[in-house]
Amino acid sequence: MTPREPLVAALIVTLGSLAMLSAQQTQAVRPATPADRPAGAWYKGNIHTHTIATDGDSTPEEVVRWYREQKYNFLVISDHNTLVNVDGLNAFYATGNLVGADRRADVPFNPFLLIRGEEVTDKFSPASATPGERDLQSKEIHLGALNVTKAVAPQGGTSVADTIQRNVAAIRTAGGVPVVNHPNFLWAITADDMKGLENVGLFEVFNGHMQAHNLGGGGQPSVEAIWDEVLSAGTLLYGVAADDAHAFQKLGLPNPMSAPGRGWIMVRTEKFTATAILAAMERGDFYATTGVELSDVRSDGKTVSVTVKPFSRSKYQVQFIGRGGRVLKGVPLDPVITARTGPLAPMAQAVTYDIKGDEGYVRVKVVESNGQVAWTQPVLVPAK
Repeated sequence: MTPREPLVAALIVTLGSLAMLSAQQTQAVRPATPADRPAGAWYKGNIHTHTIATDGDSTPEEVVRWYREQKYNFLVISDHNTLVNVDGLNAFYATGNLVGADRRADVPFNPFLLIRGEEVTDKFSPASATPGERDLQSKEIHLGALNVTKAVAPQGGTSVADTIQRNVAAIRTAGGVPVVNHPNFLWAITADDMKGLENVGLFEVFNGHMQAHNLGGGGQPSVEAIWDEVLSAGTLLYGVAADDAHAFQKLGLPNPMSAPGRGWIMVRTEKFTATAILAAMERGDFYATTGVELSDVRSDGKTVSVTVKPFSRSKYQVQFIGRGGRVLKGVPLDPVITARTGPLAPMAQAVTYDIKGDEGYVRVKVVESNGQVAWTQPVLVPAK
């Protein structure tokens, strides 16, 4: 690439202190639902990716260019135990605000922003390994640290849960938002490890790395089943999707270990700033996806509804899921195509579930006919 002159940082993102509710506190309060909030717009982002700063194969600039060209709106570079300075990249690649959109809505514009981040990479082993031998009991404990003001060192701990909790506290102290990454990576984190966690409300329900084991196996539960067990135990977690990309140079190879674009989140917010994006995530105003697009997600305390934005001739299965992973309602969705010429323009109506009061929580999973999935965030249902 052509060397560039040093860039003056044009944007310094500062995350103010966020309200830190413990899992016990959040159980007593129904979180604000999309119907309670300003409409806002949807923004596409990835919060977990790597560069040559640690074990990726591309420079930070090459990584940013890939996501920028794929029409993402925000990106977190999250290298292992190091904080990549994104100020210069923001000065070059981030956008300002579009003015005059009411007069010229046809002007092409794709807002973009980089948010500081790190993957705090820790481990826990219940026993001391014999020198020279592989420690088969070692558990890899990784947490995303979004918008931290400084690099966070791994904290260690006396158990898997304690290791997670200590790192959560360190991330919060550094002004960041913590995310529990890929629980089934090397089968490290169980549902019991996440029950009762405090000051963390986000975890990866999907991770694009080929060793994330999202679907479980060999008697081990899927990450989604882990989510339902944790939710059913009373700990509120919102599920994110991320690609955990490491490999950008050899995308044509079959099944590259960790390629970009396999999973992302869509965040709804009125303002396009790092603070607003992270605040929306912490209150659950986003959905996770591997490709399914939703045009709306709503709940008014009495109903939960989603509207799918159909793609081409795809068909969908919409599932409303409650306590214990029980499917409360399943709805097949066959979008309508009426156009005889030009674009297909498929259309789909909103799909709604009426809350009865005994569900514990309601979340939505949308499965597309080619296997792509979207997950909405659980809406707590207070016991009557």
